[in-house]
Amino acid sequence: MSGGTTPPRVLSPLRLFATFCVLAPTVAVIAVPTYDSATPKLGGFPFFYWYQLLWVVLTGVLMVAAYFAIRTDERHRKAFRTASPAAAPGGGAADGEPGPGDGEAGR
Repeated sequence: MSGGTTPPRVLSPLRLFATFCVLAPTVAVIAVPTYDSATPKLGGFPFFYWYQLLWVVLTGVLMVAAYFAIRTDERHRKAFRTASPAAAPGGGAADGEPGPGDGEAGR
């Protein structure tokens, strides 16, 4: 590439962060033996209940964080695609010749 820009990775750090935000609550709530106890109590509620309620709130926060991470990553990818025509599917042939993957559509 003559533009000197590097294409975005398939699994960017933002996408990895979003994956963690989605998987963390799932794993934490599925692993029942880790919180299957009555003690310690918080405000009269056994650990089992307040732990699950805590994850309801944390899941909401993590889903919002995942949403913004993916949105930011998509914005970066879109900016790269518009700045670098060679990164577009089909090779970005500007001279009217079909690029790789264009098949008969460019003729």
